[in-house]
Amino acid sequence: MFRRRPPRRPFLRRLPFRRTPRGPLPAPELPPKVREALIRANHLMTSARFAEAAEIFERLAEKAKEHGMVARAADLTLRASRACFAGDDIDAALKHAKESLRLLVRGGRAGRVPLLLFKMTAALRGKGYDAQADELEREAEQIVGELGLSLEEAKQRALQPPEKRGSLPAECSGCGAPVVPDEVEWHDAQTAECLYCGAILKAVVSLDN
Repeated sequence: MFRRRPPRRPFLRRLPFRRTPRGPLPAPELPPKVREALIRANHLMTSARFAEAAEIFERLAEKAKEHGMVARAADLTLRASRACFAGDDIDAALKHAKESLRLLVRGGRAGRVPLLLFKMTAALRGKGYDAQADELEREAEQIVGELGLSLEEAKQRALQPPEKRGSLPAECSGCGAPVVPDEVEWHDAQTAECLYCGAILKAVVSLDN
């Protein structure tokens, strides 16, 4: 009597060898309502309707925190801070600025704190809000200390010239947010990620360099 061979498992059938893909993994797809809210908030910013935009960014940041997306919440809170600042609501802008720095550390992006702190305080002082800038610096002292730097050392690092990379588009194709080269999440010299919606941004590298 012949013994019947056990059936071959489908996943063992001469599957081609696959290398681990290089480069960034695609960002998780945003729910349509979230993407629509982001696009609307960014349009409101360009229309100088800053208070309405800030409200949307705040709401999205809270939702991100509820889902454990701390780093994303930090960036949305920072966007809310900038909307409030543009609308001359300095108290709200300062409140959101402090929260965004705390969230950046919690989200594992403490390395972004020195540059953002420098930009925030420079913007405040540029409009004559020296007391608020001093307050933000005092609040950030402990955060910067976790990086092993003094506040002055952090400022000097923030002023160092950035690594040479390609040129990014002016705004994100996924949510319409303005793209700031030294604030996106760079994966390599030609690829970055939008901090607000996770869309992958392709940079154009000049052939002259």
